[in-house]
Amino acid sequence: MKYYRMLLKKPLRDFVRTRCDRVIDNQKVSCASIANGSPTIVFESGFCLGISCMKYWDSAFLTLSENYSVFAYDRVDEGLEGQEIEHIEAHINDTLHHVRMMLQAKSLNPPYILVGHSLGGLYSQHFAQRYPHEVAGVVLVDAVYPESIEQEDKVDNIDENIAKIAQALLLKPKLDATLPIHLLSALQADSQANRCTTTKMIETSIAHQKAYQDFYPFAKQTWVESGHLIQYEKPQVIVEAVKEISYYLFNQ
Repeated sequence: MKYYRMLLKKPLRDFVRTRCDRVIDNQKVSCASIANGSPTIVFESGFCLGISCMKYWDSAFLTLSENYSVFAYDRVDEGLEGQEIEHIEAHINDTLHHVRMMLQAKSLNPPYILVGHSLGGLYSQHFAQRYPHEVAGVVLVDAVYPESIEQEDKVDNIDENIAKIAQALLLKPKLDATLPIHLLSALQADSQANRCTTTKMIETSIAHQKAYQDFYPFAKQTWVESGHLIQYEKPQVIVEAVKEISYYLFNQ
């Protein structure tokens, strides 16, 4: 699991947005939203600690806000860094509840198109599994693969907790085959040329993305000439995936 975090190291652009910070469980949660019609696009970031990871969505967020309602937030991941989470379902329930609270507070109603990057892809799948009637489609952006976390990959409590979030998906029915799912998978060409990133790390990441096609055989998969942060390096790919699902939603 550590390789997912190592692949995240990129500079952040400024994120111009309408802020909607809220206090949840005595913690300030930074979020951003623009209301501009249906569907609502919900961006779920990867593992993020100490910085604002919703900034990575900047370009896609602003482009999609021209035609859709959009929502992004900085999930509070500090709990993953502490002790091993004993009641993982309660953790998942709380996370999904907080997202829905913020969406409802901003009057951002279903249908939702969920766009989840890395660890955020796991939360997006849990959301779609829990609230299927609210979700019109899912875009998984180089998402953590549910079966990908082997014992040797668990180097700390963060990895152990993320493993539990992943494994919780395997105990539930898979997302329905009628739900549009678009897999955006990074080819990692630049990362492979970078000596700071090990070949094994890249090979593992790509193998897990290939496995996603077997996990959701009905999903569309697009391989992107990008590193792990597709939304930062190739935001237009995110935009096109969302528009494709939106078109399907209103023309089926």
